Amino acid sequence: MIEYIIISVLTLISIVVLILYLFQRYEIRKLKRELSEIRGEASNSLLHFQGKSTEQLVNEINLMLSELHEIRAAYRKRDRSFKRMLTNFSHDLRTPLTSSLGYIQLLQKSNMPEDEKERELEIVEKRLCRLEELINSCFELSKIVSSDKMPELNDLSLASVLEESVAHYYDDFSDKSRKISLAFEGSKAVLLSNRDILMRIFDNLIGNAYKHGNSDLNITVKNNGGISVILENETDEKPDVQHLFDEFYTADSSRSKGNSGLGLVIAKEFTELLGGNISVQYEGRKIAFILSFESKLPGC
Repeated sequence: MIEYIIISVLTLISIVVLILYLFQRYEIRKLKRELSEIRGEASNSLLHFQGKSTEQLVNEINLMLSELHEIRAAYRKRDRSFKRMLTNFSHDLRTPLTSSLGYIQLLQKSNMPEDEKERELEIVEKRLCRLEELINSCFELSKIVSSDKMPELNDLSLASVLEESVAHYYDDFSDKSRKISLAFEGSKAVLLSNRDILMRIFDNLIGNAYKHGNSDLNITVKNNGGISVILENETDEKPDVQHLFDEFYTADSSRSKGNSGLGLVIAKEFTELLGGNISVQYEGRKIAFILSFESKLPGC
């Protein structure tokens, strides 16, 4: 009698285990079919909940699918931006190159006076310098993206670096009857930074203000525990603030002024490389670029 009961119980358990096994196998096969359909259609669908036995598995797979959908969307957006950048950049490279070749052919075939030849050669030189600037900017951006080395950092006087950057553009602004003012608020600003990289950041931002601004450029340095550098001027253009620092974003208005659109991207990448942050504000025709760094007190 006891043996019969034991056999019956074991048989019942075996049947239950078999049913559970077949049910789970059915659910897994159904999940596999759904996954194959999602992969084949490259859709943003998620798996449907099948039952208690596969609840945790479905949840984990859906989390992975959600992450995959986000990565795929980001890739598509980046790919569209890259293609647009490549088209614009190719046009920007071709323009000064074609123009330079045209002037050179004209000089070769004409018998113009020497003074006119010198003027034409100056135009050619400007076009080729523009071409060199575009190529260098592209090469520099590629180095930023691919490099994983930290730059060498030293104690720097922020005032010294800014004054040198301002001096580079002093004549350009003066020729347009514009000025650059430099003001300091708070204690002396000392940064643990890289001079060459910091110089390039300020050069790019001041150059951007010169190309797209129509007023004096006001640069204010505030040092109240943290360092803020604010570059503010007026512009007739209404910038797309949300996309100014996007990789490969180039507005048509920027290209028409001889700007590859890489200057602000490089400034952003370099600022973050030095442990800082950069943001932009636009209100009432006034645009302000704000850089934030941690300060290093003198003697520390």
